[in-house]
Amino acid sequence: MFSAGFGPGFGGGFGPGFGGFGPGAGGPGACGPGFGGGFGGGFGPGAGHHFFRGRIKRAAIAAAALLQEGPATAEQLSQRVSEITDGAFTPPVDKVEFVISLLAARGVATVEDGVATLTEFGEQLLAWRGVSSETVQAFLGEAGKFGDVIKLRKDLFELAGLARTIKFTGNDAQKADLKAAVATLSGAVAEAKKALYRTLADN
Repeated sequence: MFSAGFGPGFGGGFGPGFGGFGPGAGGPGACGPGFGGGFGGGFGPGAGHHFFRGRIKRAAIAAAALLQEGPATAEQLSQRVSEITDGAFTPPVDKVEFVISLLAARGVATVEDGVATLTEFGEQLLAWRGVSSETVQAFLGEAGKFGDVIKLRKDLFELAGLARTIKFTGNDAQKADLKAAVATLSGAVAEAKKALYRTLADN
């Protein structure tokens, strides 16, 4: 469906936040839990081991491809993603700034007064794998259709984290509130599952 430059599984999922630019930039799972399963083996033979890895790599390549449209600040790139996905994803500006800094450090882009510009080297790397602004926008447009599902997963993930924190460190009152919240949520989830299974069976 997409260019070979995306590699098998580029559409593996965005995860909480924007996948490519979500929470946790710079650490494990940096830039979020997913920008798809992979952009292929890298920018070309052997290149994948020397530039970006995993989720950071996917976010960086996407940002570089969007810079083919012209120089942009982190805020403008974030807005471009938001527009392409019809508001389903708006990567935090600080995460985009982090990705731009990686591009600049590796000569893929230059940054002057906060404005990133794709270099000739960056253009060559994208061309080597057949990745372009058009293919990235096509993928983002498709992924944007699943924004509500991804938001649901993000909210449930966040809720589970809160519950875990209270379970291990909360006081008696907090644990009582947690127990009540879990009971309410469990009932709502059970009803939602019944409704969804019912509609699947009906169709």
